[in-house]
Amino acid sequence: MDWHAQVGQPRGLIVSVPLVLPVRTLLMLRHTTGGRFAELKTMPIRPSLSSTGGASGTPREQPSDSFLVGAAKEEITPPLSVGLLMSSVDRRWQPFETVRLPLYARVLIVEGTARAAIVSLDLLFLSDAAVRGFARFKAAICQVAGNVVRPDEVILACTHTHSAPESGSLSDLQQTADFAGWIDYLAVQIGRAIAAAFSKRQPCSLRLGTAKAPGLGIYRRWQTTSGIEMSHPEPAAESIISREGPVDDAVLVATFVDPQEQVVAMAVNATCHPVYEMCMPHVSPDYPGELTLLLEKKFPSATALFLNGAAGDINPTTVSSGPLAAQQHAARLAAAVHNAIDQSSRSASTIVSIRRDRLILPTRLPDGRDVGVTAEADVALLQIGDGAIAFLPGEPFVETGLAIRQQSPFAFQAVVGYSEATIGYIPTDEAFALGGYETGFGGWSYLSPGCELALRQCAFKLTQKLSPPRH
Repeated sequence: MDWHAQVGQPRGLIVSVPLVLPVRTLLMLRHTTGGRFAELKTMPIRPSLSSTGGASGTPREQPSDSFLVGAAKEEITPPLSVGLLMSSVDRRWQPFETVRLPLYARVLIVEGTARAAIVSLDLLFLSDAAVRGFARFKAAICQVAGNVVRPDEVILACTHTHSAPESGSLSDLQQTADFAGWIDYLAVQIGRAIAAAFSKRQPCSLRLGTAKAPGLGIYRRWQTTSGIEMSHPEPAAESIISREGPVDDAVLVATFVDPQEQVVAMAVNATCHPVYEMCMPHVSPDYPGELTLLLEKKFPSATALFLNGAAGDINPTTVSSGPLAAQQHAARLAAAVHNAIDQSSRSASTIVSIRRDRLILPTRLPDGRDVGVTAEADVALLQIGDGAIAFLPGEPFVETGLAIRQQSPFAFQAVVGYSEATIGYIPTDEAFALGGYETGFGGWSYLSPGCELALRQCAFKLTQKLSPPRH
């Protein structure tokens, strides 16, 4: 994809970003999934004169206890030919047959003492290979957005719906022309959403609240007479030794409210695999998408983002049970979100700070040997006011998320998995000792023992560099 932008202009001037797309991408935009995609056009974008954390200057005037906040969403539904993962073990995918619900990129831009752009994607996850290099992908996104944000200010997080394209390099799908065209389209749509969110910025206060949603997620690594087996398909009753294991019932909600008490945006963090529609040949955002629909219906002025937690070993009570189950999960989760909002308190701080680190982690061969091949893992800690959000790559286990929250100096500490470039499952050392699907070698799991501890310690050290509220 050729990306062109007028560069070198002073901030505050209107910047046009004409896009020259490959023919395959233009045809995809015009004809796929019922022709719902609008034609891409040159977008006039007016960057701010100053964004803290960006170019020099000062933000536009706002109340001392408020942030500048903008939110927006753009559709990212693929063509049906860019299909879903059917088996990671067999490296098998198949095309979609229909679209049940569209997929979206949802963007929340927050400015205080710095700027952050959180992007929630209705996707399985994103690998570095699938997007042809994460640095290139983020640079392309920012260029489409008119460079109103820098790549290091953007944090991408996938909801992990299993009814989205196989975007984790677990099959040969990424070698197809349609997949390459959709990745180009994805960058464009994320950039457009960022530009739209930036243009909508307004003063908002932040309310932080937590609640519980018990029973939505279960520990899926069951002990059986044959070793560790997945909760679904359920092992034979006589073989089950124990179903016990940790879960995370916490629901954390950050709500941004304008001076007229209208909700502008909200970010919801909860922990469970979205697999109600797994292996069903339709496009769907699963329960996270159903949740955002419910919240945006309740709060028509708001854009709702879902940020999945450390759900690597957490499943819902049923798998591949269909859209109704996804809707029921979303309804119960929405009730918990409303409880969290009712119990929320206003943040006294307007700090916005992103701390990042890149770990070089050892990988293993099928027999467990380490031969010196490494994987890069990007960890980000974001402070917004009195709350903090840890963004972890890949599929962290619930034990990791609970440990980070327990160690955090922040009362409001969200933990988000499936962020930035995936690195597969991140099993605990105890999980490696017990075995099971998540520790079996393949494109879904290739890190060595000890990586989970390194990742958790990295997150904790980054948290220590933030400024927690004093109580």
